[in-house]
Amino acid sequence: MSGAGARPSGTEHTIDQWMVRARAWLDELQSPIGLRASSAEGHFHALFGRDTLWSVMLVLEASRLRPADSDLAAWAERVAANGLRALAATQGTREHDETEEQPGKIVHEYWPETPEHLRRAHWPMENGRYYGSADATYLFLMTAVTVWRQCAGGRELIDSLWDHVVAALHWALRYGDVDGDGLMEASPRQPERRGLNNQVWKDSFDSLVTEAGSPAPAPVAWVELQGYAVAAFRGMAAVLADRGQDEPLRHELQARADTIVGHLARFTLAGEGAPAIALTAEKTPVPIVSSNIGHVLWCEALAGEAAQSAASRLMHPDMLSVWGLRTVSARSYAFDPFSYHRGSIWPFDNGIAAGGLWRLGRHDDAREIGRRVVGALDHYGTPEELYCSLPATWVRAPDPGGADLLIDYRRSNAIQAWTAAALLLLGAQLLANP
Repeated sequence: MSGAGARPSGTEHTIDQWMVRARAWLDELQSPIGLRASSAEGHFHALFGRDTLWSVMLVLEASRLRPADSDLAAWAERVAANGLRALAATQGTREHDETEEQPGKIVHEYWPETPEHLRRAHWPMENGRYYGSADATYLFLMTAVTVWRQCAGGRELIDSLWDHVVAALHWALRYGDVDGDGLMEASPRQPERRGLNNQVWKDSFDSLVTEAGSPAPAPVAWVELQGYAVAAFRGMAAVLADRGQDEPLRHELQARADTIVGHLARFTLAGEGAPAIALTAEKTPVPIVSSNIGHVLWCEALAGEAAQSAASRLMHPDMLSVWGLRTVSARSYAFDPFSYHRGSIWPFDNGIAAGGLWRLGRHDDAREIGRRVVGALDHYGTPEELYCSLPATWVRAPDPGGADLLIDYRRSNAIQAWTAAALLLLGAQLLANP
């Protein structure tokens, strides 16, 4: 797209225009190694497992909501095939703590040429690969299940990648539950403590802090990891049934999913009607209400009143600002609207939450999130990685009239793949029939 790196201010586009532009940006981000997470001008112009997989799932969900659009369906299937093949090609094959590689594990990032800033930081990569992601392997399985169910050529594609899918599944069963308590945890293994400490999408060093202000020590059971595992295990059990394979494994997967669902009550925060962001190593809730709830709703790991209560909690004004869902509640001790993950707003994260709300039948809530995010992105004109929403009560002068302020996150990438993908889903919801 010509001039895609520019950031026009105050531009306005129709939803149809945003969706056309989103596809063009995603096409531009395709490369010989797979979908780059950001443009060449950004910080993440490489293959990132988590980014690719959420981009694919958001695109596929947009396509599902527009069943009459055969061109979108065919394009979405190509995006999915490219993403899954790229990650299968970089999947872990050995135990290697230095880079956190394990058999079947999906790569966190792959750089064909290691950037100088990562060399200076002694980033723990080998052959451009680093595997410090606790969630990407579940997301790979979730994506494979979605492709199997939804895409015209999905079964043929997954059959061609079956060995990689099985390897990913065995990684999840063998390595996901670090301490054997039935929950899925993140626990870095890099011997010199280089790389990422928080190995989920909120992977900044200070994304999870206790009330004392210190990082929560590993292993940490992030709430969205539980949702991802439930969706992956349930979905793979169904795929195995379709293939007429391995009944004992199917029963194991369903039992593992049921165990996790049973444990989700341990995350409940008294008086909030929603789960905590994570459990500590001692399995006590970290008392933060967060957008991670939306990921659990996407995975349909909560049901009944628990799901409805969590969905309603997302729509409270401390979470839903004028410009979209905050990453953590503005009432939280951890809230910092200028931080990377503790109060900023990420459009892709909003897309996931909107998708979860839609699956619950809360279409008006999903559309409200979409309108607010698209309204913010209209001020950028590009699929911005993230931005900040400053509460009006934080402003001394001039008087903002009670409205939250839209603020740049100074190191945000202007072109981010999963933001473009989220625009497709939010647009599809906004254009869908009531």
